[in-house]
Amino acid sequence: MKLTTVPRPLDLAQLFPGLAAHARTATRLHPRPGVPSISGSHVGGPLLWPADEAWPRCAQPHRVEVRHPVPPEEAARLGSRPDPISTARRYPGYFGVEHHAAGTHLITHVTRPEPVSGPLLPVAQLRAQDVPDLPLPAGKDLLQVLWCPHVHPEVRDQSGPAVRLRWRAQADICGPSAAAPAPVREPDEMFRPRACVLYPEQVVEYPWWQELPEQLGRQVRAFDDSREFGQPSYYAVSQARGWKVGGHANWGSTDRQPMTCEGCSREMTLVLSMTSSESFGGTWRTEQEADLEPSWTDPRWRDADRPTGVSVGWDDALRIFACLSCPGTPFRLNAQ
Repeated sequence: MKLTTVPRPLDLAQLFPGLAAHARTATRLHPRPGVPSISGSHVGGPLLWPADEAWPRCAQPHRVEVRHPVPPEEAARLGSRPDPISTARRYPGYFGVEHHAAGTHLITHVTRPEPVSGPLLPVAQLRAQDVPDLPLPAGKDLLQVLWCPHVHPEVRDQSGPAVRLRWRAQADICGPSAAAPAPVREPDEMFRPRACVLYPEQVVEYPWWQELPEQLGRQVRAFDDSREFGQPSYYAVSQARGWKVGGHANWGSTDRQPMTCEGCSREMTLVLSMTSSESFGGTWRTEQEADLEPSWTDPRWRDADRPTGVSVGWDDALRIFACLSCPGTPFRLNAQ
């Protein structure tokens, strides 16, 4: 099967003279539920992991959700929409209130140490021969992504699962492969990727407006400010959504944040972007699935638009940036 993005509703290079010089390709991975090969590129599923190499584990504290039964008189006082500030003063870690037939529960998020370190969960395996825009350190042709499938306390500019990367030369992996160990604690559902096969497609992207030369960036910003609701915009069509490798980063939640390497102070490379939605409200749907209407009861639409089952970031995006020059290939995460 081949998946191709519907034509862009705006010719950005024609609209903005000089923009073409800043174009960059990205590879949309187009994950779709399936049965991946252990040696191929995929999301979820098994990793080509040497049997003599210890499986990485996580012993960091995790944020856990706790449900507290609320007596009827307190439930009446809280009401259906409690004031979050005053409620948080009374209940540290307050997250929300849940009313149902069996009673009312107040939900809090607390950070707890883990008594036993838990194995990381396989997230993705990407090969250079399958993914043309995959950034790799010298001598490597395979990237494996794993994470601890629980929310961790906020560190730097992201919160969520604790990510680990393995950069490998596939030819160096000899002998039997190890299977992922069973989890110590049930993973958070939003961090448990479904096994997906990939249908990579290269697309052309353009930078976030704040990353363009000043005059060109102002033109792009003014154009978007002039658009009416429902009209296509630079914001919507300049960077691909969904799971992608390489390309440009979208900074719609925070404005541009420099992702520099602490070792060499150079700008890091965007390696992998992960989201729950593939189509961004239909703007980035595929031609082969353009007839599908959004419907949570339609498994075809769910497989096309929410294929991995993963939900990450503040506004549904978790990105991995890496320095491909420094020893150890340091990386940073950014949540949007």
